[in-house]
Amino acid sequence: IIGVKKVSEIDELDTDISQLGKKVGRTTKVLDLNCVIDGRILDICETGFISGTIVIPRFIVDHLHKLTESKDPMEKAKGRRGLDILARLQEIKTLPFKIIDRDIKEVQDISAKTVRVARELKSSVITVDFNINKIGALENVPILNINDLSIALKPVVLPGENMQIFVMKEGKERAQGVGYLDDGTMVVVEDGRESIGKKIEVVVQSILQTSQGRIIFTKLRKNNGK
Repeated sequence: IIGVKKVSEIDELDTDISQLGKKVGRTTKVLDLNCVIDGRILDICETGFISGTIVIPRFIVDHLHKLTESKDPMEKAKGRRGLDILARLQEIKTLPFKIIDRDIKEVQDISAKTVRVARELKSSVITVDFNINKIGALENVPILNINDLSIALKPVVLPGENMQIFVMKEGKERAQGVGYLDDGTMVVVEDGRESIGKKIEVVVQSILQTSQGRIIFTKLRKNNGK
């Protein structure tokens, strides 16, 4: 009777990791160490854009515990932040979260271990580290990089488009003003130095994509003084 009543719960057990991989497949997402410390995964999960099951290997949890005992204040802060993020992920009722007891003894690097675990689960890895993209390509494991998602979600602006910007400081060139969009994109305003501390309307002239992000070059609208 107990077996019949609890069959649904027995089916959810992940004691056999190979069976878990066959059952849930690509819907499982394995979090890597950098992703947990970064913390943005919590915001993404809370919005409901992540589906399936979130999995974290226990060796990552153990590593976070070791960081909290470090004498280095920065490492200690990272460890505490990572454990806090995991605790808050467990509180999301709409998204299953599991810590799995699985280790790859022959591999020492935590990132490589995480990818190998994801391969055995036939799942993908969520990360913020570009190097894991390379490891995933070698192991044939799908990698979901939050930084790539962040770039893809930046607002699209086109030359000739009007926008409002708060001029925060002066630019490198003479008479330039500098402001920022909500996502941190730098906006350079030609002849905007006199408008520092004000919110003005500008016209987009060009967009420059660099390795550090986008820079939008603008000029003042003629009717700003009216």
